[in-house]
Amino acid sequence: MHIYTLDSMIMKLPKKTDHLSAFELEKICHLLQCDRDEFFEFEKIAHEIAETSENTFEALMNILQKGHNVREASLIAMLIGRLEGYQQAEADMEEDIKEQLFQAFKRNRGN
Repeated sequence: MHIYTLDSMIMKLPKKTDHLSAFELEKICHLLQCDRDEFFEFEKIAHEIAETSENTFEALMNILQKGHNVREASLIAMLIGRLEGYQQAEADMEEDIKEQLFQAFKRNRGN
């Protein structure tokens, strides 16, 4: 089982790899030609890059500068995409909630 570092706990991002069965994880590792430790290391790298990058271009450049092969870079980029999608969805929901609260406040104040 993967043990989270303090950094991943602070980010509070969901890690779907914890929900993979042993069989699913084995198949993914076989497909990627890596072992479990490598797979979890790629996930850690993706979190680090996503955390330190300001935008997608910078994240892509960070992946390429680290010298990963195509397989590794593809997996890391996929994981970063998932993280960015989660973060964007979270920001969108937060803005939507703020707007709804503001509209409710305006309606309440108008009565």
